[in-house]
Amino acid sequence: MLIDMAQQYNEEKKTLLKDIRTKVIIHISAQHDHKKILTFLAKSGIINIEEQEKKIYIGFPNDFVLAQGKKIFNKSFKEAVQQVYNPQFTVEYRVYQPFSNGSDLLLDLKKLLNIKEEAASTRQSSEKNIKSELSDYFGILFDPSFRFDNFVAGANNQFAFSAAKAVAENPGTAYNPLFLYGNVGLGKTHLMQAIGNEIMQNDQHKVVIYLPATKLVEEIVQSLRHNKMNTLMRKFDDVDVLLIDDIQFLADKDKTQEVFHNIFNDFHSKKKQVIISSDRPPKELQHIEPRLKSRFALGLVADIHAPDFETRIAILESKLEVKQEHIDFELLSLVAQHIKSNVRELEGALNILLTRKKLSCQEITEEDVHACLQTLGYQSKTGTQSTNTSEQNSKSLQSFDTIVEMVANYYGISVADLKSDSRKKEITTARQILMLIAKKYFKRTLEKIGDYFGGKNHATAIYAIGNIEKKLKTDENIKHDYQIFIEWVEG
Repeated sequence: MLIDMAQQYNEEKKTLLKDIRTKVIIHISAQHDHKKILTFLAKSGIINIEEQEKKIYIGFPNDFVLAQGKKIFNKSFKEAVQQVYNPQFTVEYRVYQPFSNGSDLLLDLKKLLNIKEEAASTRQSSEKNIKSELSDYFGILFDPSFRFDNFVAGANNQFAFSAAKAVAENPGTAYNPLFLYGNVGLGKTHLMQAIGNEIMQNDQHKVVIYLPATKLVEEIVQSLRHNKMNTLMRKFDDVDVLLIDDIQFLADKDKTQEVFHNIFNDFHSKKKQVIISSDRPPKELQHIEPRLKSRFALGLVADIHAPDFETRIAILESKLEVKQEHIDFELLSLVAQHIKSNVRELEGALNILLTRKKLSCQEITEEDVHACLQTLGYQSKTGTQSTNTSEQNSKSLQSFDTIVEMVANYYGISVADLKSDSRKKEITTARQILMLIAKKYFKRTLEKIGDYFGGKNHATAIYAIGNIEKKLKTDENIKHDYQIFIEWVEG
């Protein structure tokens, strides 16, 4: 009956309702940013005033917009109505479907709020602040070096690569969720972050967040401990694309799984993109709730296999091109013949060889390659010359400064990066590993460790060392790298 009445209003009644609506919106605009007002209130309006009941009815086009509008603006609506109309009135909400396709009860909010041309710059500034706030909150940023154009696609990963490209071009509509799985070191993280980087490049207004599952667990635990779960959930409300790496680490964490189930459902219902990676397909995930595993398979599941020989060579050549370096094809072939199942290890081997080249000021030889492979734990050719090379290098690694330079080269970053405040994943990991090595093997005090890495205080050093010790128990990639570095230290 209310809807029928609204459709039959005369021009005087419509003008009255729109006039009150104008004053309410202006009042609300002083408390909320324009992005949220335009998103949830553009197709809403006052559809009736009941003087006897002392109520003003506000209509929304559908249940979803009504729920969101009420959630965000309920208190502001009540305050505005009492301020601009009558302090004794309250607010009621109704679904008014004609608002879906336009109505003469609606207002042009952009014109009303005087945000015609400046809307773009205002929106960019607002969303830049949201991105900055979320980046600071979660503490993890994207690595811009992970792009599609430097991801080497081969028979082992072509399907996953094509799916990732499709998602980047049409987030939320192509495949949602996209579930990538494969063994460690095969490029899942590279592909995930390439999606995020591409989306942000195509649409600067998108808020894209990448989180390792361990970081997600940490955020949820801290929010529960400090009774700030609502704050955390509001953070996710502002995210458009969510990437969760190594989802298998949610195993046996029942409360985290429950929270993530709610987050996932919210994203999926709003057609916001979710991308997940794991070391195994959804149905093989152990100690993960069945309802979560079924949702992971709602979109597209794509696997990544170990690269074949030709692809491994292409990966090495691609990395060399980025670094503007050259190593003979025969030597690259030797590396590719031994390292077959871990792309990350291929890059690590390449970085070791380039570091040897830098330290010796000589071109890489076959003996250098064999020594490198032995360092990484592969059975390779041995001989007097190889042993001598290894001994020379071990002698040169007694300096902590040299270890720092070697680790930086291994990860393809600079020493300056390690001493900066950057919180990029690889920089943070390398810095924390080196802090642990400095304390354990070079007997540096916490104060000296903090000073060495850019003047950080001892509390930061304590946190970093404790954090990396925990990761060494759960992250095979970090454990693998750490063992290599310790071999360098111990010679």
